[in-house]
Amino acid sequence: MSRMLIVVGDALQTGGSVLTGSPHTDIEGRAVARVGDRVICSRHGPGSIVSGDSTLVIDGQPVARDGDKASCGCTLMAGKQQRAHVAGGGGGSGGGAAMAAVASAAKMLLKKPQLQTPGFAPPGTQAPQCWVKDHSTQVSQSPDGRYFEGYAPDGARYEYELHASFRVDVPLKSGGDIVVTSRFRVTTKGRVSAAQVAEAKQRLRDGIKRHWNNQFTITVADPQCGTRTFPVRYDIDFVDSGQDYSVLLHDVYEREMVSDSVLYASVDTTPWTYAHEYGHCLGLPDEYDDAAVANDGIVKFFLPSGTLDTEEVHAPEFREDSDPLATIMSSVDCSVTRPRHCYNIGREVQELLTREIAREITCTVS
Repeated sequence: MSRMLIVVGDALQTGGSVLTGSPHTDIEGRAVARVGDRVICSRHGPGSIVSGDSTLVIDGQPVARDGDKASCGCTLMAGKQQRAHVAGGGGGSGGGAAMAAVASAAKMLLKKPQLQTPGFAPPGTQAPQCWVKDHSTQVSQSPDGRYFEGYAPDGARYEYELHASFRVDVPLKSGGDIVVTSRFRVTTKGRVSAAQVAEAKQRLRDGIKRHWNNQFTITVADPQCGTRTFPVRYDIDFVDSGQDYSVLLHDVYEREMVSDSVLYASVDTTPWTYAHEYGHCLGLPDEYDDAAVANDGIVKFFLPSGTLDTEEVHAPEFREDSDPLATIMSSVDCSVTRPRHCYNIGREVQELLTREIAREITCTVS
């Protein structure tokens, strides 16, 4: 029985995905994964691939196949490509001519792009180093004045107390999703059972999956190398320590909120409410105003470039979820997101790449 080769974007058995692969070899535009390449497991967090086919080696490492393992013990699952495969088993001396034939067929499908100096370059000019590594950063920011600014009805600036903490992985070389990962530690207050804790964790995951994923893309523009576009995927890890945010789960709690790196919730908190409060953990403000005033407050968001967008987001005391201007940050049970809700990630990616590549990189969110 044959086994499909693993590529960047393929899944793990318990959730998560393959993050990195060969910088030189791909199948239909997706980098081929090998032993040692990075994964993110939804259950266990970051890890690497630890098993592969020793009869098919790329860049000095065995190629990973469907059914191979990550360092956390979870199984890799192929699905992003259906063309390249090797004979079942592999990794040993058996198989003989059949194994060699299948491996040879797989190699025919593996594209190895040639790096060339652009045709417009003067003689002797070296080609720019493009997309040569993946990048990551741990973000810990006060978002007020960085991601947005809030204004009272009279135009005066007002302070918004939030803290943004998360990790961003940018697969600039490998391709795939930009992954935004938040670490949560769940503690309880009152009569909360282990089953209710498990249910709360699942609701938080479901809220993020339904309302934040498959919403945004970030286009990275390098003046020397062109552009690449990446979907943005949000993920969470539950940890016992080293958390970005704590979830304080109550048996009864009147109204959920985020304060001082704590998300206050109850056993009845819905996936949508978790998704709304998760937006605060990313550094996004409410787009409504609790104060009953004659005029709305105003929120302005910073573009990834660090300049303040001209769009004014009016924050009334209440907005129906059917209102065309309603969003996930303004109205209960509204699932609408706007590009501005990902400008924060765009800014962190732009500043990270500009810093590490040492030339001006620009990012746009759509």
